[in-house]
Amino acid sequence: MIISDAIISLVWKVFLLVLPISSFTLLSKVLGGTNVAPLAMVPMLIIIILSWIPDFFKNGRKLPFQTKPLVLFFLFGILATLLIPLRNVPTFQGISQYKTIIDVVASFGVGVGFYFVTIHTIGNERQLRSTLYWISIAGIVMMAYSWIQVIAWYGLGHYPDWLYQIQTILSSNGVLFPRRATGPAFEPSWLAHALNMIYIPVWLGLSLKKKSVFEKRLFNKIQVEILLSILAVLTLFISFSRIGWITFIFLVAYIVTRQINKLINKFIRTSDKLNRSKPRILFYRIGVWIGVCLILIIVLLIAGFVLTKIDPRMVHFFDVEALRDKGFMRWASKLVFLERVMYWIAGYRVYERFPFLGAGFGMPGYFFQSTVPVYGSQLLDINDFMLKPFFLPNTKNLWVRLLSETGIIGFALFISWLIVHWRNAAELETSENKELSEAMGLIGKLILIALLFEGFSLDTFGLPYYWVGLGLIIAAWRVRFAAPISGSPQKSD
Repeated sequence: MIISDAIISLVWKVFLLVLPISSFTLLSKVLGGTNVAPLAMVPMLIIIILSWIPDFFKNGRKLPFQTKPLVLFFLFGILATLLIPLRNVPTFQGISQYKTIIDVVASFGVGVGFYFVTIHTIGNERQLRSTLYWISIAGIVMMAYSWIQVIAWYGLGHYPDWLYQIQTILSSNGVLFPRRATGPAFEPSWLAHALNMIYIPVWLGLSLKKKSVFEKRLFNKIQVEILLSILAVLTLFISFSRIGWITFIFLVAYIVTRQINKLINKFIRTSDKLNRSKPRILFYRIGVWIGVCLILIIVLLIAGFVLTKIDPRMVHFFDVEALRDKGFMRWASKLVFLERVMYWIAGYRVYERFPFLGAGFGMPGYFFQSTVPVYGSQLLDINDFMLKPFFLPNTKNLWVRLLSETGIIGFALFISWLIVHWRNAAELETSENKELSEAMGLIGKLILIALLFEGFSLDTFGLPYYWVGLGLIIAAWRVRFAAPISGSPQKSD
């Protein structure tokens, strides 16, 4: 190796500590003003250049087999992009198609870099534990800063100048949102995205599996991760990110349904009333799950009612009359949600034009003027973006982006890559190893469920959170089932 394992370990800790900073101002300027400029990119590149690349070529290591669908996805995306000259792509604001393609490929490369660095650097159980520990430390700092913002707002009625000065350093837009926590992120929804993709799954998974990366308990009784989970949920709440709330609700729903299924199976095994009768067992299962679904619907309705009282955007959530008489578009407009739907529809219409191969990396935005619904063209937000110089609209939805850029084939390859991670997470959770493997299995499943819903809000490849989360799954799987990765720091954690 070019540099020592101890230095790589130190750089990795720095990587984890700066992970919450999603749009570092200085880095954003260096990259030409892009909003997606995570500070973790700097230590990531150091590890890639000084450790991963030398080790890869020196030892002739193959990429983990789990990455094959991702490699195929990228190659297929490149193929679709090479066919762009045959698609008669319209111009938009004079924005160069070549620059757009380079930007997309570069952001994808950065994302893959986060993924590979995570897999490469975690080579044993001790490093996995250390990684989760430093993730927790970074999360504590992120939440503390978020609460300082909210306390300042509600205590003073405004944000003090010194808080703006800090935010100007940490975030390229330097904006603090009234009544909403942003933390060190670019905007509140990005804070919620980080919480749902990394911190909440890690702390919930460790809490539920009764595993801790902290040596001591609070008051010698309470596991630290339990307190961190509660604080993370409260921080998610003060972000007022609706997709963040929805994602968390489904994470809780998954945890609850898992537990209920265990109780059902236990009751079936021990009950004399069912007498192992398949019809009775089926009837019992159906009855229980109907009851569970009704309870979840009631909980969602109660949550919706509460939100109408605390979030101005949700006041018309139960406006059934507007939904019935004026349609979904008008109702969504009242919820300040319609603009995002317009982007989704515009992207999906590009997929309908090129269903098998897609339009190519970065191309859907060029079709925006012809694919955005007429209703959408009347919205001020969309008109502002269409007239904004050198701005190319995006789909604002990862799943629509995959379909529109790479077609159904590329979409299937990407989904198959995620399915491999779910399978590995399931193998970890059922592993006989009782260190962190079982907890990492549940953490991995929560990360994948979170990605499913968070993907409806963000479409960028450049943010590190789901890449690092997925990398944690593969790293934990390799620690448990495969030989340690050669070249990863073994002596220092």
